[in-house]
Amino acid sequence: MRMNWGIKIVVGLATFMLFIVAAGVYMVSQDSDSLIEDDYYEKGLSYDDVYQRKQNLVDDVAKPDVKVDKDTLFVSFASVNNRGEFIFKRPSDGNLDKKIPFSTTTGLFVLPISSFSRGNWSLEISWESNGRTYIDTRALYIQ
Repeated sequence: MRMNWGIKIVVGLATFMLFIVAAGVYMVSQDSDSLIEDDYYEKGLSYDDVYQRKQNLVDDVAKPDVKVDKDTLFVSFASVNNRGEFIFKRPSDGNLDKKIPFSTTTGLFVLPISSFSRGNWSLEISWESNGRTYIDTRALYIQ
């Protein structure tokens, strides 16, 4: 049986439409949003506060020094009497994210991290010192 060019066009279009419908059904059935933040809209609305905290960090030269030595995290702050929280985010698995509150009377904070999974982390340090608020974000690799 020979097919003429009209039938070949109809079969080709039908195949293409079937592929598009199948791809659409597949994408809708997958429940994996690749957003880093679940509440990204609310965080976008409060970005002025985040910007001011980052600007305070630059203006006051208050960027903390962060070092990982074996299974311990050392954070050296530029001033004393710091209070805030560490937010550890794991880009590959959001279930491993951790929030750890802290308070120091000296400029050094030591945190054991032996229970953390090895690999890449995003560390956000949000704190207050001497009436000023700061925020610092950096990549961290735990071995």
